[in-house]
Amino acid sequence: MQIYGIDLASEKFDVSFVDFEGKIKHIVVKNRKPQIEKFLDKLPVNCRIVAEHTGVYGDLLLMLADIRNIQVSYVSGYEIRHSMGLVRGKSDPVDASRIREYGERYADRLEDTHFPSETIYELRELYATRRLLVEQRKQLRTMLKSDEHRPEKSAMAQEVKLRMMEQLSTQINAIEDKMTELIDNDADLLKNSAIAQSIPGIGPVTAIELIIKTDNFRRVRTAKKCATLAGIAPFPNSTGKSDKGTHVSNMGDKQLKSLLYMCARSAVVHFEKMRIYKMKKHEVEHKHIFVVLNNVANRLLKILYALVKKGEMYDASYLPRDPRLKLAR
Repeated sequence: MQIYGIDLASEKFDVSFVDFEGKIKHIVVKNRKPQIEKFLDKLPVNCRIVAEHTGVYGDLLLMLADIRNIQVSYVSGYEIRHSMGLVRGKSDPVDASRIREYGERYADRLEDTHFPSETIYELRELYATRRLLVEQRKQLRTMLKSDEHRPEKSAMAQEVKLRMMEQLSTQINAIEDKMTELIDNDADLLKNSAIAQSIPGIGPVTAIELIIKTDNFRRVRTAKKCATLAGIAPFPNSTGKSDKGTHVSNMGDKQLKSLLYMCARSAVVHFEKMRIYKMKKHEVEHKHIFVVLNNVANRLLKILYALVKKGEMYDASYLPRDPRLKLAR
């Protein structure tokens, strides 16, 4: 399979490949629809595009490649950089060549990347916009709270801040209504969103975040992979005679991790099984509260993925089968 390494940028992208004579070639393609279509139409049948995941800069390329059934793999820059060993120097052609070398070396480990559905793609943009507006509203609230300690206040400044707060709240509500409408009009999204929200502790915001980040649980197919994505999956940390137990990685989606922790905090109050688990681990075994919450967040993901796989809502009265029955067979 011929590998095309691509270093993406906003205006253009550099392409590195080896031609049929074994010579390394380098071309530059403008990141615009006509130029990308012309480039893709010239690719051989048995090829794969490998590129560093750079957000929206690669969306157009991914969409047009998907239409033509061209295999594409987007890989994190961290993974590519740490697979090369010690390297020096950096330029766009060099980066494209290194990405191609990565694709050739780890061809058997590359996973296909597909353009999301139209609904998921719009949900991503709406959700990102909502996060931005919520952050701005939070900053304004902090400023208004600080203004209470001012000996004198500007009437105009206070009026502008309050008006902006009102406008932001209106826009946030409008975005949330649109997101709800999009989910309600898609049977698969509506079903999985309802399943997620049926679990005590998981609310609509976290349900939407999980749907977006996992491509409706199709791209991230297991609870373990989702926990790794969020940075809450525990991994062993031992070597030789040194054993430091298990630890979570600092790498991960911080927004998703924060939401799952808030779900865990809610679950230990409103989810009877998690409340009992928290009492046992924190109050009896004296485990640190953050360790307990991390474990609860992992348990919530395991329950969620099991329910999504079965297509069932959470049932508080459900009793799992006795594992001893399986051993007795």
